[in-house]
Amino acid sequence: MPYRPKDIYRGRRKFRVPLTILLFVLAFLLVGGVTMFYVLQRYMVYDADGATLQLPFGREEQTVDEAGATPKPTFEPVQVQVIWEDPDYEDVDLGGWEELKAEQGWFIPMASVINPTDLAGAVATVEEGSYTTAILEMKDRSGQLVWPSTSSVAMECATYGATDVMGAIEQLHEAGKTVAAQISCFCDTLLVQRNWSCALQSAAGGLFVHEDYFWLDPYNSTVRTYLAELALELSELGFDEVILADLYLPVTEEGYVYSVIMQTDPDPIIAVCQAGRRVAEALAGTDTAVSVRLNADSLRQGLAAQTGQDVAVFWKLFARLYCPTTTDMIASDRETAAAVMESGSTDVRFVPVLSAAPENEPSYVVSQAVQQDQ
Repeated sequence: MPYRPKDIYRGRRKFRVPLTILLFVLAFLLVGGVTMFYVLQRYMVYDADGATLQLPFGREEQTVDEAGATPKPTFEPVQVQVIWEDPDYEDVDLGGWEELKAEQGWFIPMASVINPTDLAGAVATVEEGSYTTAILEMKDRSGQLVWPSTSSVAMECATYGATDVMGAIEQLHEAGKTVAAQISCFCDTLLVQRNWSCALQSAAGGLFVHEDYFWLDPYNSTVRTYLAELALELSELGFDEVILADLYLPVTEEGYVYSVIMQTDPDPIIAVCQAGRRVAEALAGTDTAVSVRLNADSLRQGLAAQTGQDVAVFWKLFARLYCPTTTDMIASDRETAAAVMESGSTDVRFVPVLSAAPENEPSYVVSQAVQQDQ
């Protein structure tokens, strides 16, 4: 018996109608969302605070002139004068240099400071001789510190040492001698190796190397803080004076790049002198004087614009200027330095550094390693 299609049973599709409605709704929302996205683009306003949506009905009514045009906003003129002034160093506390006396110093290199036998012998030399001052090298160009510093940078980069020099300082003080500490400032291989962000960069993009050492960026705030912290610790250890060596920028044809980004052109004199001022200010109010060891070329060849060692500014920043020299050059070096000195006596404030004790010199330092600085 033949069958007819209407005689076949088909089950009810319960979800067909709701599913169809749902699909239509989703399609409508999708098309509507895309349309609104492109339509509202014209009302998006982008500024320094991000993007905001400003709809026509949300804007303030704008006035129009008789011609039907919207007038342009007017601004009240304001006159502003920008003045660039050189840093003022007149208010720096020099640690009471007026009370300093002429000194005859004996330089003790770091290798001897960390060796108990050598240090004892050097202390005996100062005690028994005609020397009035012992100068201990507490940080050399390698960047290693002699003493167990607790400076934040020293702790983070593990540049601290383990030698206790308190006994030597006390012994020299009891003998009526003064004691100075010398530290290398911008020449510091160890700190560069452990914190590259502090380093001068080469023109090629690597670390800048000069005389087989890495150099620090004097503009870097970490570098300035580090030097100030070290100087303050040395003062607390009992040193009467802190001498800043290598407080200059190398003169080289290779060139270098500072590690910090500046809004103005870099100036070596400002960079070096401001870093030195940071140290001097750290010791303001203490009994410890802050002095500097000159790069001889800065004084003799007029290289202050390259090295940053402006002697006229240095006289305002530091108690003494130590200058590596020779017996034949002492007179001319002193004359050059004195030409820009405004106060004090070069017999006290200018100290020649030589390989042997000179004759008829009120102030000097004997250093067997002075040849490398001349």
